[in-house]
Amino acid sequence: MCERFSLSSPLQEVSERFGIRQVRFSYTPRYNIAPTQPVSVIVPHKGERMLEEHRWGLVPFWGKDAVNADSSAVHEKPAYRKLFAQQRCIIPSNGFYVWKTVKKKREPLRVVLKDGGLFGMAGLYEIWKDTRGKEYRTCTVMMTRANRLVFEYDERMPVILDDAAMDDWLDPLRNGQTDFLQSLLQPYSPERMRAYAVSPEVAGHGELGAEDIEPAAGRMAWMKR
Repeated sequence: MCERFSLSSPLQEVSERFGIRQVRFSYTPRYNIAPTQPVSVIVPHKGERMLEEHRWGLVPFWGKDAVNADSSAVHEKPAYRKLFAQQRCIIPSNGFYVWKTVKKKREPLRVVLKDGGLFGMAGLYEIWKDTRGKEYRTCTVMMTRANRLVFEYDERMPVILDDAAMDDWLDPLRNGQTDFLQSLLQPYSPERMRAYAVSPEVAGHGELGAEDIEPAAGRMAWMKR
């Protein structure tokens, strides 16, 4: 599963990369985003892209927070069917974390694009109100089978969409086109990614700094290109 990711780029860079026209919250770069925390989410709005803040983890009536959704079955499950058909989003990121087990200890690695750029993860979102009328915006990250780079550490990885696929994923005209939408949910090319070891502080719940996501000293042999 995807347990942590980062979005440490400045707002201007995020807006330019994804063509965002409206921002509805006070954006702050983040180096270690964990489940149940606020995340930046791109949703379509009147033909444009809008950046909102959602809670990472749908709050389903049937049980635990739905932090990740299995792309291979999401269109078949009643709980996700409506979201898959109509409430799709992009969750921007510039790196996600995987874990390597070394002598029974989990060590974090950061997976990034080789060019260091931003990428968009496919997601689903929900908006609901409690009995007092307070509105909650939540989201989940779509997962697919791991490519050969990530597979060494995990069997699953986030769905990363290229530019054309992001356009289709957010397009309301694609609503209900289950087979086509499903075809977008593929593993990202491992040739365009790399992984490197980072500070063990990533395993904690505190906020990190830029130095914590740099290659960890003494662990450079783990770097995968």
